[in-house]
Amino acid sequence: MKKHSGFTLIELVVVIIILGILAVVAAPKFINLENDALDSSVKGVGGAFKSAVDMAHSAWIAKGASGPMEDVPIYSNNADRSGTLDINANGWPAQHFLGPVEESPSLDSVDDCMSVWRILFAGAEPSVSDAAETDKTTYKANYTAAGQCRFVLERDNSYYIDYNSNTGSVITHIP
Repeated sequence: MKKHSGFTLIELVVVIIILGILAVVAAPKFINLENDALDSSVKGVGGAFKSAVDMAHSAWIAKGASGPMEDVPIYSNNADRSGTLDINANGWPAQHFLGPVEESPSLDSVDDCMSVWRILFAGAEPSVSDAAETDKTTYKANYTAAGQCRFVLERDNSYYIDYNSNTGSVITHIP
């Protein structure tokens, strides 16, 4: 008589049950890719915003770093001044408005917050609008305190980026 080796039905059932339990316990930890994508996206946008703020500060230093400055060229030296920023007395981006010269530009409204965001990103993405507006944009801008803005992710308002034009700090909040 030949001796057959293999698994019994009971052994196979036990292995399947153990694999099922492992899948139920471990799978959710590996499948939660949406939150990972949101985390990475907001961290990337926050990092890009901080880099652009630092680049504007460097341009201010290169121009003489002598207090507030109007229309500091960041992206171009165009005659239309489309790539310029107004820098506050501390040397940080405060607004991007073409028009009458201010003695001391400051970030003091949600419009200033949006103008800084738009010029630092030099394009339409990631998009921003006033939190009170109903149009769909990636981020909603809020003026939170003197010289400070919060850019809240439209999709999930527990993700946001804080900018302080008094110190140049950019803090990305990930829940």
